[in-house]
Amino acid sequence: MIARLICSTICAVAAIVFASTAAHAQTCSFSATDINFGTVDTLGSNATDVSGTITVNCSALLGLLSSISGNINIGEGSGGGDSGARQMTSSSTSTSLNYQLYKDAARTVVLGGDNWVNGESIDLSSFSVLIIGGSGTANVPFYGRVFGAQEGVAPGNYLSSFFRDPIDVRVAYRTCNLLLICTNRTATLTFDVLAQVEKNCLVSATDLDFGTVGVLSSPIDAASQISVTCTAQTDYHIGLDNGLYGMGPLDRYMRSAASDAIRYGLYQDASRSIAWGSLADGAALSGAGSGNTQTYPVYGRVPSQDTPPSGTYADTIVVTITY
Repeated sequence: MIARLICSTICAVAAIVFASTAAHAQTCSFSATDINFGTVDTLGSNATDVSGTITVNCSALLGLLSSISGNINIGEGSGGGDSGARQMTSSSTSTSLNYQLYKDAARTVVLGGDNWVNGESIDLSSFSVLIIGGSGTANVPFYGRVFGAQEGVAPGNYLSSFFRDPIDVRVAYRTCNLLLICTNRTATLTFDVLAQVEKNCLVSATDLDFGTVGVLSSPIDAASQISVTCTAQTDYHIGLDNGLYGMGPLDRYMRSAASDAIRYGLYQDASRSIAWGSLADGAALSGAGSGNTQTYPVYGRVPSQDTPPSGTYADTIVVTITY
């Protein structure tokens, strides 16, 4: 009788210690890669897409962990945002860069959660995180996009950090072991969303056509237009070279197929008093980018001169934006 009582007590104590240890040893850790967009083109219309991975590592004493379920909830990040776009901010500029995080590769379902109503959380059970042998890993992809055509964003390094539990990231999960002992748990993870906007400019120009003329006994004027789009807060210069046959800003020529020539000039002003040349000549025109398209008229003049043989006369000017 005494021996049986002692055995019963010892066995009961051992069972209690074992069950308690198994329940508390079921743990999972969560980590994520950064979403690094690299250098993005804010003047173009195309989006920049990258992806990241959330890694789930689980372990349990004596292989008793059977399953894990729950949700990964992602908030707006330090830059703020809503269902339309999250924002990255820069310490060196006053502008923000719009981006978004998604659950799916098609980038149609915004990644969010119960701590941020503008999206859906990641359901861990969707990735079959079943751990029978005591440990296991699941890699959960998530997706990012920086939207194109953000011309007003100034050059700089942009960042949004996800680190404030539960504001930014909260993992609410439940572990169960083979003895059907389940425990509700919470965890967090951190990652950054980064991008770099560099200075950039786009340029286009219309042809300058002096039309059909007879004798060159008096000046003939015409005008064309240069269109420049530069990132905000970007200083630039517009330079025009001397053409195919010229030797300087005041020494440009159009030529015919027979190599006959007509002298002409290009100017920054309507009165044709400021010649337009290159930055090296000191005759470029300066401007400051706003993110919007800015237009500049080019004023041309064919001065009076001896009239060459009839024909079609042409020259090619290269427009260079230095920024």
